[in-house]
Amino acid sequence: MKLSDLKLAANDRVKLQEVVAKGSDWRARHRAQTLLYFDDGLRANDIMALQDLNIDTVYDRRKHWLSKGFAFLYDVHRSGAPPKLNAIHREQIKIWTEEEALTAPAIVARLKEECDIEVSVGTVRNALKALGTIWKRTRHSLKKTR
Repeated sequence: MKLSDLKLAANDRVKLQEVVAKGSDWRARHRAQTLLYFDDGLRANDIMALQDLNIDTVYDRRKHWLSKGFAFLYDVHRSGAPPKLNAIHREQIKIWTEEEALTAPAIVARLKEECDIEVSVGTVRNALKALGTIWKRTRHSLKKTR
């Protein structure tokens, strides 16, 4: 099936070229390049070979551009598991770690006691990293042996 040529407006072409040149998201750059190839008059089979894509992907990109415009370039937010620790819990962890040196298992125990939340040690470690906390292994004795 022969599709009609995709003709982009001059300002749309400039914006797409800017996305290709300076875009931070590689998926958006790749999609924008597909549209520029279409505007240059290349056929879908040629684009498929240049970008190492499936032919259906090439056609889908053209179709989505025509229906959604620039919104199609960027991925939309996907749903996932809700966070196990909310802002209040992260703030409480920050307060505890500033008051005394606690290990991640000790923080898990405190969260269970005081906030009635069960989380894994890895979740607490990720929260500590997100808070910018740096911790190191505690030595058995702070005094040097003589």
